[in-house]
Amino acid sequence: MELIVIARPTLFKEECHFVNQLFEAGLQVFHLRKENADEAGYRKIVEGILPEYHPRIALHHFHTLANDYNINRIHHTESFRKSITPNTQPQEHIWSTSIHQLSDIDCIRPYHYSFYGPVFNSLSKPGYMGVIPAGFHLNKPNSKTKLIALGGIGLNQIHQVKEMNFDGVALLGSIWNDTSKALTNFKKAQQHCLAYHQAL
Repeated sequence: MELIVIARPTLFKEECHFVNQLFEAGLQVFHLRKENADEAGYRKIVEGILPEYHPRIALHHFHTLANDYNINRIHHTESFRKSITPNTQPQEHIWSTSIHQLSDIDCIRPYHYSFYGPVFNSLSKPGYMGVIPAGFHLNKPNSKTKLIALGGIGLNQIHQVKEMNFDGVALLGSIWNDTSKALTNFKKAQQHCLAYHQAL
């Protein structure tokens, strides 16, 4: 099961230090999403992350920065995806997007993976409620696009996501709500995902 970490929505002190720690501990993909940051803010974060980890960063905004920092992961928000012509993505990049309804799964075939959720009640956005019904099991026989569960996933929910048949989990609040425990919680989540691989 894949494990992705999404950036905390707001800038905070020593953010790059924490992100570098996560990469050093084995984080494979970090989604850089700062809804209120400008291009200079994005650039500052990328430059604070060690260059060897730049290929593991996925940019949500200011995609042209990829050309300057050896970044080959690009994320299209749902609204942006709907505004462009499908199948226009250059093959050298790894593309991701988001959906909030499973009926949209046929619209994301050109993408390598997509976030889907919120699965549970959000840990980082109060009032952002989960949409997954009890007993849910994901069935996507005709799609090669991986679906990554997002929303309200704490360490104790990872096993539930596995049972739902998702290809991976994306964590935000469970990592960043208490930055002093970010590395510890990431390692615990990593072990949960690794245990799933070993059980297969």
